[in-house]
Amino acid sequence: MLDHHIQKNIVYTLAFSDGMRFGELKPDELENKAFDYHLKKVVQAGFVAKAEDGRYVLTSEGKRVGISAFRGKVDRLDQARATLLLVARRADDGAWLMMRRKSQPLIGLRGFMNARPTATQQIVDTAQQICREETGLTGEFVAHGHGYFRVYRSGSLESFIHFTLLVCNEIRGELHQNSSLAEYYWDTDPDWSAPDMLPNTQILRKMLEAQPGQFVDQRFDI
Repeated sequence: MLDHHIQKNIVYTLAFSDGMRFGELKPDELENKAFDYHLKKVVQAGFVAKAEDGRYVLTSEGKRVGISAFRGKVDRLDQARATLLLVARRADDGAWLMMRRKSQPLIGLRGFMNARPTATQQIVDTAQQICREETGLTGEFVAHGHGYFRVYRSGSLESFIHFTLLVCNEIRGELHQNSSLAEYYWDTDPDWSAPDMLPNTQILRKMLEAQPGQFVDQRFDI
């Protein structure tokens, strides 16, 4: 996997980019030779590749590690990552709380807020806490459905999650931007089929229209 903090930093840094050149990626305090050694290591390990234009980019495996590179134990890449998908709406005008991803995988795409469950907290409490911390908004979430989403790009697995869908239809407060991983905004009439929407948004919309307890297992190719 990632054996050195420099290698972890390379993957983590690229998780916030569509690609960077050697000089942009290398920390100023490191010598070229030392950094080149570790860069070659992550390339050999299959997490980073050099594009035709000279930029270094994350591979599909690298994107799945991404911002988790510094975790004590990196998740197995062939197992689904547990994720909470949070749908929040204002009661007065029905506006949807949407976000644009600022990190890999699927950087730049729009969709619903997400959070990671923990063993020490009920998922509805985690949803409320993460929403408050990242947006300043408050409300009570309820579980609505669950399932699996797999996203492939050019035939390679880029994202694999086991999700629980939670909903709050009376979110309150003034929206603030407190996350380095996502940009949040209100949208009263989202175009769910827009090309920059996350591929799961249309499925999630159908789940919201159905009775609670829905299960889906869906693959997307982008």
